[in-house]
Order: sequence, then C-alpha cells, then structure tokens
Amino acid sequence: MRKILRLIFVAFFVVIVGLFKQYDNVSAEGAAAAMAEQTTGLDSAPDNLGLDSNLFVTANFSKLNGSSTRNLATLSRSNGVSNGAIRMTYNTNQAGAIWSNVSGGNYIDIKKKQTLSMWLYFGPKNHTESGDFGDGMAFVLQNSADGENAFAHKGSKLGLGETLGVWGMDDDSSVKDTQTVASSAIQRSWALEFDDHINDGGDSGGADSFDKGITQSHIAYGYPADRSTYNYVPSVFLAGGNYFTQNHTNVIPVTLHDGNWHHLTIVWNPTKFNATFSFNDKNRDGTNGTNPIEFTTAAIDPSEFGVVPDDHLRWGFTATTGDSFQANLIAFESIPSSVEGDASASIKDVTQGGIDVPNDGSVNSNDELNINYVLNYKSGRDPWENITSDINLPANVTYEPDANGDIGTITYNGGYTAKIPAGALTGTTLPKYTFPKSLLATGDMATVSINGVAKSVNSNTNVASVHTKFDSDTLIKDVNTPSFTIKKAKPINLTLDQSDISVNPNTDANITGTVSYNDGSAITNSQMSVYSTLNGDKFSDFLMSDSDAAGHLKLTIPSDKLKQDNNTLEIYVADPNGNRTTTSKVIITKKGSLSLTVDKAYEFGDINNSSASRLISRKGNWDISVNDGREVSPTNTWELSADTTGLTNNTGKFNGDMVFRNSNGTESTLTGDNLVDIANGVKTQTGQQTTNIASDWDSSDGIFLRSNGLTTAGAYGGTINWTLSDTL
Repeated sequence: MRKILRLIFVAFFVVIVGLFKQYDNVSAEGAAAAMAEQTTGLDSAPDNLGLDSNLFVTANFSKLNGSSTRNLATLSRSNGVSNGAIRMTYNTNQAGAIWSNVSGGNYIDIKKKQTLSMWLYFGPKNHTESGDFGDGMAFVLQNSADGENAFAHKGSKLGLGETLGVWGMDDDSSVKDTQTVASSAIQRSWALEFDDHINDGGDSGGADSFDKGITQSHIAYGYPADRSTYNYVPSVFLAGGNYFTQNHTNVIPVTLHDGNWHHLTIVWNPTKFNATFSFNDKNRDGTNGTNPIEFTTAAIDPSEFGVVPDDHLRWGFTATTGDSFQANLIAFESIPSSVEGDASASIKDVTQGGIDVPNDGSVNSNDELNINYVLNYKSGRDPWENITSDINLPANVTYEPDANGDIGTITYNGGYTAKIPAGALTGTTLPKYTFPKSLLATGDMATVSINGVAKSVNSNTNVASVHTKFDSDTLIKDVNTPSFTIKKAKPINLTLDQSDISVNPNTDANITGTVSYNDGSAITNSQMSVYSTLNGDKFSDFLMSDSDAAGHLKLTIPSDKLKQDNNTLEIYVADPNGNRTTTSKVIITKKGSLSLTVDKAYEFGDINNSSASRLISRKGNWDISVNDGREVSPTNTWELSADTTGLTNNTGKFNGDMVFRNSNGTESTLTGDNLVDIANGVKTQTGQQTTNIASDWDSSDGIFLRSNGLTTAGAYGGTINWTLSDTL
C-alpha cells in the first residue's frame, strides 16, 4: 500500500511541473509591440537588393499536405525605405521560408565558386513588453522534392519552434526511431542554423530538447534529413517520457538578438565541396568587423543532396518561432548566379618598387603611392552594370594632378582607359563616381588607380583604413583600404664637390660629395642608396661603401657611357626609411678630340697639252673640315699638313706636281715626302667647332696642280695624305 501511494504522489508532482513550465512559456508580447520591433529593424536595414519576385519564391505551406499555417516571409518596407528587407517572422508561433527560384536563374552552381552576401537581424536586445527570444533562422541548401515549398512538416502540421523550419520534429512521445524524426525534416538538405533559443526541456514529445548540453545562442550546422543527426533518449523511471536531442556540428556561441544587423558572407568552394562562413565580418557602415566569426565546414557529402539537376542547388532561409518570438529579417547584397564578382582595395608603394602595402604596414614620408580599387567579374548570367560609388581615399596623402591635370585612371582589361581629372576629387573623396563601362563576362576587370604622395610628417603617423561601397543593380560590394603608418621624415642632404666637370676622351668621370642628416645623426654608408640618371636614362643603383669615410660619396661614370658632348647626371641619395635628398645635377662635358672630314671627290681642271709650265686650278667640291671638340683654350691649337705621291695613270706619271699656294703667294710642292703646312687654328668656341679649310681659297691660293711640260693625254689620279696635329 505504501508503494502505491508513493507512485501516485510522484505522478502528481510530474504533472504539476509540466503545467508550470507550460504556463511559464505562454507569456507573449502584444501584436502591436511585436510589429513595432519588426519596424525598428526595417528602419535600419542596410542597402540591399530587395526581393525580386523573379529570383525568390516564398514557400506555399498549403501544398505541404494542406497545411493551414501562413508563410510570414515577405518583402517589408517602412518609412519610405525603398529596398526594405525580407521579414521572416516577428511574433509567436510563426513560420517563414524563402527559396531561390532555380527556374528563374537563382541557384548555387556547385561546380563554380559562389559568394552570397547578406545581412541578418534577430530583434532588439530586450523585448518592449515581455517574452523570450526565439527561435531563429537557418540557411539551407536543398534538393528536396518539395522544392520551393520545402519546410519541416508532418502531414499538414509544420515544424515550428526548435525545428527552425528545417530540422526534424520531436512532437510525438511514442516515436523511438531517429529515422522518423529525420523524415519530417527538409529532405536532401544541409543547414547552417542561427539558433537564438536553447531548447533543453527534455519533455516527452515536447519538441524542446534538441539543444541539450548547449547553454546559449549559437551557430552550428548539419544534415537535417540524416537519421544520425538525432539521438533517441528513452524515458527514465520517474523522469518523464522519451525525447530526441540533436547532434550539432561546430557549435559556436554567439550573440544574435542585440538590435544590430549582422553581416554574413558565404563562399562555396566547388573543389573541396564545402563552404566558408564569415559572420559579423563587416559593420553596419561597411567597414571591416572587429571580431568576425569565420569557419570552413568539413566537406559536405554530395550524396545527401541526391542527383542535383544541372548542378544547380536551391538555397534559401527558413525561420520559426514558438512561444518565444523575435523579428527575423534578411537583406541580400549578392546573388551569385546573377553576378559573382570580387572587389578589392590595395595600396602600392611606387617608391619602394611597387610593393603592396600590407594592413598595418608602413610607408615613408614622401613615398609615391598608387591607391587601387579593382572590380573583377567572375561569373553570372547578368552584366555587372550601373556601378556607382563615392570612392574614399586615405588621409595624409597628397593627391596632385600630373602634367595633364589628371589624378588617376580607370583601366579595363580589354584595353579601354579613361583619365580621372583632378576636378573630380573633393578632398579625399571621388564622389558619385560612375564606372564608364559595364563588366559583362568572366574575366572582365576594372581598376581605378589614384596617384598620391605620402605627406612628410614630423612623427610616425597612423593612416586609418577607409571604406568604399560599390553599388549596382545586381551586386553590392564593400572594400576597405589597408591601414598603414607614415614614418617620420628625417631630412637628409647631399652636397656635391662639383656641378660642372670636363673629362678627356676615353676618360671616366669621377663624382664625389658628402651626405649628411640635418639633425647630425651618423651616416652609415652601406645603408645609403645612390640613385641616378644619365641623360635621362636610369643609371645603376648602388650602396655607398663603408670603406670610405662616413658620408663620403663616390660615383664613377665610365667613359663609354658619356655619349654626348654635354652629359647631364641627376643624382639623389636615400636611406632605408625612404628619407631622401633633393636631386642634384652635374653637367659632364666630354673633352673632344680633333678630327678631319674630307670630301674625296675633289678634282683638278682639264688642260690642253703644252710644253710650257702652267698652274691648273681646282674644280669640284673641295670640302676639307677640321672638327675640334676640345675645351676652349688659347693653348688648344691645331695644324693641318698634306703631301702626295703624285698623279698617275696606266701609262705613267703626270708631268708635274701638286702644290700649295698660301695667301702671300708662296708656293710649296706637296709631291714626295715634303709635308706642307696647309692651315692652323685655335679652339675659340664651346662645343664642336668646325673649320672648313677650303672655304676661303680662291683662284690664287689653295692647292693647285702645276704642269711642267708635255704630258701624255689621259685621266690621272692620286692620293693626298692629310695630317692633323694637336699642337698643345
């Protein structure tokens, strides 16, 4: 008898506990207050693509064996917001499901890299009136036979609460088989849950036990229709009936309902057949998130999806509430089947060889920089067009126009280039910049490149990352430039020992000078780089030598590099931190040598044979030029002499001699070994000085041919040997 009474007492106690728990969960907020919480979320919705009815389908729950539950998912707007957001649920006992319209061209191509970008909202930090938060949403990939109407269900009953609309239903205390639970889930699916309510009740058939062992809101993933996802927990004597728990993969505790929009990026990897998720990876204003949650799933078993038609997998979101509630909202930024594209921002340090400046890296004062924004079309069925943005540029950089008044360019990889005029820049912003062309096909790229110079700063100066959003009809992308530090400038001087020098022919030019810091800091030669150009062409860079005195510069220009009479050397020195001297200039004059240019087509006139001696004049072009490239100096003189072996033909020698008559009428014979002085001069002009010896000869002076008597008729020829002497 005592035993029976004890059993009755325990049974009564269990009933009382169950009733109390049920009473605790029925407290709920008024419909008006719940709707107001939804409106608050909508008012702050980030810029998004809205809900194109051609791209998305809201599930029709009545087709799931006649369910009378209404799908709450819809595009909602408030206060004139144009794009609004997708409302999934907002009050108790609600369900929402939205799916990609595969036939309309919205899907995940499992054979290509795909990127989904969106914002999620889970309600305020606290309800306006009362009630608990739940249950949350799930991102789902599925190939269910229910297609665009897929949702967790048993017959006409939808799975609310802990199912999140995708997991199986634990609402029958008589069920003991995990397959039965799995059969009520969305079939042939994989899900990532954002669970904002801990279901750990352990009530038999109470659909409130999937989260046993989990203590707070979380992210996790798994296969909803796989029986191994669920665990059967049999009834324990005096502890209630049986129930089921869920095996969660990669449980990550997270705060969801805090009044903020949370960004989510999903990248599908077709090679590894998995996905990488980044949650809270950027802030509401588009800047990088400070504490993002990032993880990559294990390889997803393709057999879980069955045969995927055309490799096009349906994707979407489900959401539920039970006795707990919240406004679950979604705002999409990209649809990969429409346009899959990347955007990036980078900074190149031109002065340091065009290296990329890493995040939290550094540049030197006065370094030339390229700030680059790159858009890259990866794949899709639509053009990436109508791209606009307010492009923000880093501070503490001077953006000065080039000689044509441009501060940069936009370049397309097809060869199209457009200049960006300085007038388009307002401060450090390129406002309302519209890309001149669309990106149409895989591989199309557009690069905006802006030229700048890091300012000269007196102390190390941090330059914050700046954010730019690229907006369009088909894709929204946010980029952030790397943050970096401009190192303190340390003025440095170069004093050359010469600014104009002259070198002899075939002689190297030696340049010397002194390098010093303004503040008197010691110079370590081997840390000082010497940069120079010769006649506009880059000369070899080198480090100063520690074998020389500290700060002593030596530069040798080989003679074969001095190809002009007057050569211009420009030179500056820089230290490892990019501090550099101003550019100094040296004019190197190459001392010329004497040379003679002779037109060998000169001739003498024709004569009739005569027994008398006579003088035969010149004819033709007698061009005999002395070229003097030496320095101007009264001691730089020259002399020109000549001799000849005479004139001959095939019958013998000409009967006569070649002679030279000076301006005084004195006649000298050139024939034989008799070297005759013809002219002399002195260098009186800078640069090349040319003297045409024959230009002043007339009919009475110069070189002639003197006939000594009768000569056999015919044409005679010979050679004049010229000797030009430097008489220094």
